[in-house]
Formats: sequence, structure tokens, C-alpha cells
Amino acid sequence: MNECKPESFFRSYDLTKEQKQPKDPAAHQHDALNKLQRWYQTKHSTHHGGILVLPTGGGKTFTAMRFLCTHPLSEGYKVLWLAHTHHLLEQALYSLESEVKLIRNKQKLNVRVVSGTTGHFRPSQIQTSDDVLICTLQTITRAYNNGITQLKGFLNSVGKKLVVVFDEAHHSPAPSYCRFIKALRKNHTNMYLLGLTATPTHTDKKKVGWLSELFPQEIIYQISPKDLMAAGVLAKPIFETSRTTVTPEFDENKYQQWVKDFRDLPEQIITKLAENRERNAFIAKTYADNKERYGKTIIFADRWFQCEQICGFLKQYEIKVDTIYSHIDADPSSADARNKRNENTNKQVLKAFHKNELDVLINVRMLTEGTDVPDVQTVFLTRQTTSQILMTQMVGRALRGTQFGGTESAYIVSFIDNWQQAINWAEYEIEKLPTIDTVQPIGERVAMQLISIDLLRRLIEQINSGVNVNTHPFITQMPLGWYRVQLEVMKEEDESTEIAQQLVMVFEHEKASYENFIQFLQDVEESEIEGFLEPTISFDDEHEQIVEKLKEGVFSPDSQSIGGDLMKNLLYITCHMAQNDREAPTWFDFKKRKEHNLDDLAQKFIDTDLGSRALIQELQTEYDRIDRYWKIIYHDLNLFKSQYDACANRILINEKNSGISNDSSFIGTAPPDLEPSEEIKKLVKKRDKYQCLCCGEDKQYLLQIDHINPKYRGGNHSLDNLQTLCKVCNKVKGTEVVDFCLYQTPLNAPKTQCPHSELIRIEHFLVY
Repeated sequence: MNECKPESFFRSYDLTKEQKQPKDPAAHQHDALNKLQRWYQTKHSTHHGGILVLPTGGGKTFTAMRFLCTHPLSEGYKVLWLAHTHHLLEQALYSLESEVKLIRNKQKLNVRVVSGTTGHFRPSQIQTSDDVLICTLQTITRAYNNGITQLKGFLNSVGKKLVVVFDEAHHSPAPSYCRFIKALRKNHTNMYLLGLTATPTHTDKKKVGWLSELFPQEIIYQISPKDLMAAGVLAKPIFETSRTTVTPEFDENKYQQWVKDFRDLPEQIITKLAENRERNAFIAKTYADNKERYGKTIIFADRWFQCEQICGFLKQYEIKVDTIYSHIDADPSSADARNKRNENTNKQVLKAFHKNELDVLINVRMLTEGTDVPDVQTVFLTRQTTSQILMTQMVGRALRGTQFGGTESAYIVSFIDNWQQAINWAEYEIEKLPTIDTVQPIGERVAMQLISIDLLRRLIEQINSGVNVNTHPFITQMPLGWYRVQLEVMKEEDESTEIAQQLVMVFEHEKASYENFIQFLQDVEESEIEGFLEPTISFDDEHEQIVEKLKEGVFSPDSQSIGGDLMKNLLYITCHMAQNDREAPTWFDFKKRKEHNLDDLAQKFIDTDLGSRALIQELQTEYDRIDRYWKIIYHDLNLFKSQYDACANRILINEKNSGISNDSSFIGTAPPDLEPSEEIKKLVKKRDKYQCLCCGEDKQYLLQIDHINPKYRGGNHSLDNLQTLCKVCNKVKGTEVVDFCLYQTPLNAPKTQCPHSELIRIEHFLVY
């Protein structure tokens, strides 16, 4: 029946020969098929476009393929099936294979899988004789825009009979996909567009309008996860987390670059985790200790050698276990590893798992094999992922309900490492009807995690320097709030596109500049930001240069963000506004900001002159407050105490050097010194890295300690009012109030000549 080898991604079915018998649809699928038939046979005054909504595990792909075979393909239509990942393409291929018996009035069916993935066909290999093309959106839209002749030939061959299936249809409002669908409709006015999704709604009202335009008949059929659980179609998921003791090594520079790419974890980090013997032993022990509860389990690993290592550990516990590697994800790099596999190994292992001869099956993304293991009780996710699609697919392996030979409930066990960076992990919530955001909107708790990472980095720098003193009031290190940006981005490792959400932290000295930048983007010509429109965007040098130009005149040339990379934040905002019709990102106030001012707490305890034991007790009480975020910001009491000490040290030093004290015995004593003490000057220079904060000069004999708010204006000798300037810059600044601690030089090295007044433009800086 299939003339090609099983691993081929071109299938030519002889429909005159006997095919395997299709399975009967479930009750909800039967209802959906009736609604699809009615939609297909109804003449609509608008374009033909509707959405089939079934939860993950509810059989969207099966239902769509049954509909295509019994109606459009039997009536001479050709099908263009669009999905976001190569995993979804192959899932569609396997599902179609089980339904071809139902095709009538046709002797042969040619099916081709097209993507940029190894083993799949390229757009240049498409044939006019193909009946079904199963393609990634990214590959086919690029081929269409580039005018690939073979794709044009296929589209011309369909005449007036074309059905386009849009898997994960909630992504369809992405600008590039909207243009593609509209272009197809322009040339194929009778085209049917069927969207498949588990997430039919959209939180962006403008994009709700786009969904309605693309799918005028809107939702053809819908059923909720709750209803399918009640019917026994889906199992009820029970989510558990198991924390490892592993702290992944993620270099800060590589992390900053990775954040801009919106990909899943870098491959070298995934490999490091997969190689960690202690971590793999912990995963095996977690199952062994809970074998009776977890039962039949699939473990998702990332590397073939991780599969083998976990397998070895489980065998030590006398667990019946084996491994399979998928044809794409597994690429054993040694002869010994390759010799462990032959063409039938995976099939034999999977058959044994089906027959309950194994308790555990360990695999590398067994998502593309077209497998059906209904009675799986548990899945282990051995690491977190940023890919919502991957998360959904892995979880879906355990969600088969009792009606289909599955279980009433299923355990989803996630292994969590001790990450030191803020990463927007994918989450799975089946109880709620999700929206296009795919992840629940990130807000204050995630913001606290971002604040935590930044505050702890600066705290550790202070402690390591030997001078644990806050150089500025603590409240200035807390943001006023944050913008939430939403971007459609492509993950190149599997050609998937997803909605990424990021928080842009905004501090008090930069709020006005951010507002002006957003207003500026709303007023510029569309052509100036169209390069940020596509989901294929990566933040490279070209995009950074565009944003650098856009921010001119809005942010000063040497503006720095306390809460991270300013350019990265502006890139996020520019991309968000380009993709969202220049609508500003949503702003959120940090409502509890003033309640998290450690300076206030330090001043209170200094004034009450607590003893050491009493101070620790008071700090413990404050740290434990449930109406505070201290436990999110500081991982333990010691870190919280260290930050408190830095605040208290700054207050005490400022009091000493400004002649201010709450002790009444100081009243009537001599006025404060005319200049800061040598001790304070050394602290300021060390903090400022022994260079002029204005021009970068580092010749020590030229450096001076300047008052940000001059004594002439009433300034004092406190640390947060002092900065390091060279002799010339100090003279040019004069009595202006300019805080170069916030607006630091962009220079990596001092000028070859001593700076002069023309180089310093006070109006570029914050002047009070």
C-alpha cells in the first residue's frame, strides 16, 4: 500500500488495495465530524474559514484527517496542511495513514512532508502530482514569498479545489501568516481554511478581529477539557515537581545573548545536564521510590547516553526498563552506541512496553513515531523547557482516559534545577481554557524573580569587593513597575513559533524616557520598524543598530538601565509594537514597592539600637512575612541579612560624614568636615572602578571626588551623593546636579586626549 520505505516522508498509497481498518471515532469526535461536514457543504457568503477546538489529547489531528478523507480528498480536493514543528508534521502523516481507506473515487494518493528538517523534503522537491503537502508554516511561507516554482506549480494544479489546514490556529494572527493566507485566498477564492487548536481565544482584542477575518464562521465545534475528563476521554493530570541539587552553569554573557534568541535551552547546557551522573541517578531513584504510585511510565530524556545511564540506574533497582531513540533526535556519536541499535530495536522495545513487559520506557522525544500507548500512568520531564509546544506534546502522552484504555488520572513529574537566571519556562494548565498567550500572563511574582537576580548579583559584587555598602538608596534599586511585552518568535531548533512574554523593568530615573520612546514608535513611519514584524526575527547587530538610531534624542547616549540591558529592553518594546499595530505594551505598577524599602527597615532598627540577637530575631520576623516578597528576592535569611547590612552601613556612614546623628549628644558639636574623609574617597573610587564616570579617564592623578548635588546646593558627603570625575569633567560640570553613577560612560577606554568642555553636554543628562 505504501510504495516507499517506512522511514520515507513521501508516501504513495495505492487506494485500490486493501488498507488497514480505521478506528471508530469517539462520541465527541463523531459530533465534531458532523459539524465539519455541515460547514463544508454549506455555501457561505464570506470566505470558507472555521476552527475545530479540541483539547490536547482530544484527537484534533485524527478528527481533521477523518474529515479530509471522507469529504474533500474523496471529491478531488488537494490539501495543504500547515503546522509549526517537524514533530507535528510527522504526527499528521501517521494520522493520515490510518484514514486513507476511507478515500473514495481515487486510485492513488501522494503525500509529501516538507520542512527544513533533516529527512524531510524541500519546497523545490514538491511535485504537481502531490495530493497532500504537510509543511511547516515557516518553510512554506518563505517558499511562497520567494516564488519557488515547484510550490507555484502545486498551487496552480489544484484549480478551484484547495483545502488549507492550519494546525495550532491561534498563531494565525501573526502578520506574516495573515499575509500568506490572504494571498492564497486572492488566487483561490473557493479555498477552505480549517483551523485546529486547543486555544481558541485571544487576549489581544485586535487579534481577535484578525481571527474573525481569517475564520469568518469562527468555531465550528468545541468541547472543554473538563467535559472530556468527565467522559473518560482524558485523564486528570496530577502535577508534581522534584527538585535536584544541580546548579546549571550558564555564563552570564551567553545567557544575555540566549535571551535575545528566544530559543529553548542552548544545546551545550542541555548536554551538560544530560551528562550529569548524580542528576540521572536522582531521576532513577525518584521513580524507584514511588514505583507503585507512578506505575507505567515514560521518561523524556534529551540525549541517547542519558537514556542509557538512567536505564542502568533503574536496572540496579530491578526495574523492568528499556530505551528508544527517535530517528531525528538520536544521533549516537560512537560505534559502540550505534551498534546497540538496529532497524527493529525501537519497534521491539515499544512492543514490549505495549505488552506491559516493561515498567519504564526512556526515550529522546518519542513524539514523532505515531505511537499509541494508552495506559501510561506517568510521564517524567527530566528538564524544564521554554517550548510550550514541546511541553504540551510530552504531557499529552499521559492524558489518555479510561474510555480509550487509559487511566483515570496521570502524574506529570517535572525535575527542577537550581537556575540562577530568570527563564520564562513553559507551563501546562489543562483545568483552565487557555488563551493565545499559551502561558499565563507573567506578573508581579515573576518580576520579583527578576529583581532578585539583579539585586543578588550586585550584592555579591559588593561582598566580594570587601565593601558591603549600598552606594545608592535601596529604593532606587527597586523598579517603579514593568512593561509586559508579547512577541511572536521562532525557535529555529524545531521551526516552531510561539508567543514569548518578557518583562521590561523600569526604574524611576528612566520612566519618562521609556514613555517618550513608546510615543516616538507610535509616531514613526511604519517602514522604520517593519524589520521587527516577522516571527523569524533574531536580535542581531542590524536590529540593534536600528534601535540605537530610534532611541537617539529620547535616551541619552550613555543611558544605562539598573535592571538589565537597556538595548535589549528597547528591542523587546520595538518588536512588540511592530507586531501589535504599534500598540504600547501593558504597564504594571509595582504596587508594593514602598513596602520593600530596606533603608526604612535599617533606619528603624538603627534608631531603636537593637542588640545582635534582637536584630536577627526582628529580621527573621520581617523575612517570614507573607505579605512581603523577601523570600522570593532573597533565597535565604543570610542573603537578606547581608543586604540589610549593606543598607545599614550606608546609612551609618552617611550620618557620620554628614554630621547627622539621632543621638542628642551630638547637638551643638562642630559642623561637618568641608570635604569627604579619605576613607570615603577610597570607597567611592573603588565603587566607580577608578575611572571618571563621565569620560572614562583612568589616570589616578587626574581623578577627583565630586558631589552629585553640590555643597553649594546643600549636598552632603553621603556615599550616594559622591562620584568619581576627572579634573576637567568636574570643572565643566560645575554646580549642576548630574548623577553619572546612573548615566555612566559608554566608553570602554579613556580618550587619547584629555576631554574638554565641548565633549560634555549637560543637557544630555538628568539635571534637577
